[in-house]
Amino acid sequence: MTRFALVVIALAIGLIPTGSIGAEAPHIRVAVLNSLHASVVARNGFAAFVEELRRFGYVDGVNLTIDSRNADDDSARLPDLARELIAIKPDVILTAGTVEATAAAMKATSTIPIVFVHAIDPVRTGLVASLARPGGNVTGVTSLNADLGAKRLELIAEIAPGIRRIAVLASPVDPETSVMLQAVASAARTRRIQLDVREIKDPARLANVIGDATKAGAGAVLVLGSPPLYGLSQPLAELALKHRLPSVSAWQEFPEKGGLASYGTDIQELFQRAAGMVDRIAKGAKPADLPVEQPTKFDLVVNLKTAKALGLKIPEPVLLRANEVIR
Repeated sequence: MTRFALVVIALAIGLIPTGSIGAEAPHIRVAVLNSLHASVVARNGFAAFVEELRRFGYVDGVNLTIDSRNADDDSARLPDLARELIAIKPDVILTAGTVEATAAAMKATSTIPIVFVHAIDPVRTGLVASLARPGGNVTGVTSLNADLGAKRLELIAEIAPGIRRIAVLASPVDPETSVMLQAVASAARTRRIQLDVREIKDPARLANVIGDATKAGAGAVLVLGSPPLYGLSQPLAELALKHRLPSVSAWQEFPEKGGLASYGTDIQELFQRAAGMVDRIAKGAKPADLPVEQPTKFDLVVNLKTAKALGLKIPEPVLLRANEVIR
């Protein structure tokens, strides 16, 4: 069956929005390079990317081909995976997870457009020349997770104002950890809160990390917005509750699994914005001319069941700001 016939059928059954094909939606091949486990990105917004592309008229298997490679948290694999994707000759490369995925793609090609999702400080890490004029073949969407880390510390202080020492859980494999720690440390100095930074080197030792932080006097837990920590939301939430520690994370899945609260960017929005960039590139735009986009939606989720178990009363202003309250 010809591609034209497939498109006609897809139009007839509603798979492609009417009026969205032809010159407006050319056939594109998107390569996805992900530094994390495939399941993490699948749970964390990739479906929104595909759905948004569909809204622009691109349907997987009709006028859209997606090739994915996942490093499964092993950054050493990224250069080889990037070269594999380059050999496929994609029109655009989407990078997800840590900035290492984008860096690997950049080393593999200086010509194929690259769109990153989630980079915390793309200028400081050398992905782009500036947010307004990225330059080169790279642009994307930043998560603002450095600035939001300070907001999460302030949220802990608002919910539990008597806490003077907070355990900060960090990923040693995320190159942007230091950027996030600086923002949190600045907020902590303002509030005279002591930070106890604990690196999560081995997920199997999470219980030891939380236990040691508790013994050292930590009264709460702050989970940095590093992509490698997303997949640990459930065990971290359970351990924080076990040790009766108020806990705040970047990831909405965290309070859904029993953590006290989360505050962060809407990850689905980041992927949707990335899809818009892919569409513009497919239609002739140059990454160098597409400013790095920033999120506009920030979600605050509070778990009242966890608050009750911890003996905490969530202040009314916090509840009024919450996008979702789990009861």
